[in-house]
Amino acid sequence: MIVRSGHGLSYLFAIVIVTFGFVVIQAQSPAVSVPRLTAAEAEDWRADLKFLSAELPRRHKNLFFAMSRTDFEKAVKDLDAKIPELTRFQVALEFQRIVAMVCDGHTWLLPEFNPSMGFHSLPLKLYVFKDGVFVQKASPQYANLAGGKVLKIGNFPIDKAIATISPYLPKENEMGERNFAPLLLVSPEVLHALAITPEPSSADFQIEKDGKTFNAVVKLDPNFQAMRGVHAKVPENWVDARGNSKNPTPLWLKDPDNGYWFEFLEDSRTMYVQLNQVLNKDDKSIAQFFGEIEAVVASEAAERFVLDIRQNGGGNNGLAPIIVRSLIRMKNIDQRGKLFVIIGRQTFSAAQNLTNEIETYTNAVFVGEPTASHVNMYGDAARFTLPKSKIIGQASTLWWQNMSERDTRKWTAPQVAAELTFSDYANNIDTAMKAILEYKPQKSLREVAMELYQAKDLKSFRSKVIEFRANPVNAYQNVESELNTIGYRLLAMSKPADAIEVFKINVEIYPESANVYDSLAEAYMNNGDKELAIRNYRKSLELNPDNPNAAAMIEKMEKGNE
Repeated sequence: MIVRSGHGLSYLFAIVIVTFGFVVIQAQSPAVSVPRLTAAEAEDWRADLKFLSAELPRRHKNLFFAMSRTDFEKAVKDLDAKIPELTRFQVALEFQRIVAMVCDGHTWLLPEFNPSMGFHSLPLKLYVFKDGVFVQKASPQYANLAGGKVLKIGNFPIDKAIATISPYLPKENEMGERNFAPLLLVSPEVLHALAITPEPSSADFQIEKDGKTFNAVVKLDPNFQAMRGVHAKVPENWVDARGNSKNPTPLWLKDPDNGYWFEFLEDSRTMYVQLNQVLNKDDKSIAQFFGEIEAVVASEAAERFVLDIRQNGGGNNGLAPIIVRSLIRMKNIDQRGKLFVIIGRQTFSAAQNLTNEIETYTNAVFVGEPTASHVNMYGDAARFTLPKSKIIGQASTLWWQNMSERDTRKWTAPQVAAELTFSDYANNIDTAMKAILEYKPQKSLREVAMELYQAKDLKSFRSKVIEFRANPVNAYQNVESELNTIGYRLLAMSKPADAIEVFKINVEIYPESANVYDSLAEAYMNNGDKELAIRNYRKSLELNPDNPNAAAMIEKMEKGNE
């Protein structure tokens, strides 16, 4: 089958291994100790490293977009020297770290998912909720841990454990980290190799539950099948933290393995559509599926439409226009406050491209948490295999850009932040759907600024900005960028004094940002106040010595004062 995808012909492999599908492989009997490499093994790893150091720059479209060639070559050289001192797990993880330096979610090397490497999973499933890391599911032997908040693993507080693992994760932003970190946090070999725990076949967890704090040593279960993805199937007899909820299973967890399905909610006149892949199913194409949806929306006179892509890891970019055109055709739905899209930490790859097109062409409100992809990204990854260890990796071969070249956002942020709390999960409450059903439109900062400007009351804008930032639904709104845009709009209107007031708010809120001082300096310069302009350009340069604009403007104005 030919897959036309923004993320390569390797998509079908990538979605099971990384993009948040699953592969389940029988765990081997855990090793009691992890010896250092023999001389022959060390030479094999060195041969693989030489291959990797040549293949990555050759295969990747632009390997050095986020890291320098010097840093890459130094990392390779340092690892080559260290190999004889490392264990098999440590050297494999160092390979993984070097590839993760690319900062491209489609470019990765994951020895944990290679069964021959011998990485295992403890019989726990963790999840990073808004209020911490909790044990989402556990085997019957550790049933008492289900629903517990993880405070420490080994001697590492949980935040430090995640920070230690983070450099090894193939990710583009923090959402990718939240999505992927739980898998490595339950691998005893990973924890031991990174000195988080002292043993390679067990881990000590400090848990807080029901007002009590206690420690539990979790050991490998030789009968448990290791997890190879965030959707990995766990045995049916495992205890789920939401198992005692009296509420029904929420829609988002009702059928997550189904590529796409819908349900019309009569009580709220809401069409709920869960789209877990941007790929046609064998029995029904996406075009047919959305044709059915349009018919139901019309016949039922739906008043609200929810497209849930929070668990969508990607697929075929060529299918995105079909979905977007369908949304546009439903004119009574494609309106602000009626069309909602739920996004999150698993919205990645072709699902990000779909998000971009929905943002561009519809009036959708995005709800949930940010996506795991940059809005423009590298993709179409090609697979490769290390010759000695046989570890499979992949590297992006194309640059996908369907947003502006100037759009450097690390993710698509929700206009309505609705991050899942553990309490809501345990009680079968869908935080995102709750926010949608309770949604009340609010004015953007630009709209507020223009209204106050027209009312000649721009001084009240500061309190409005503070109020906006304090509202939890705006948790991921880029207030700094918005204020900067408003200020420059006022400059374009030849209102430098008003622009100064807006930029001063930005400086007050973001005192560590070089950009806000640069903008304020420009406004002062436009207002004829060179002294304050130079002072703020110097502050910008102090915070960011690599700011060529600030340096150039200081030199220009100082020469003008001579």
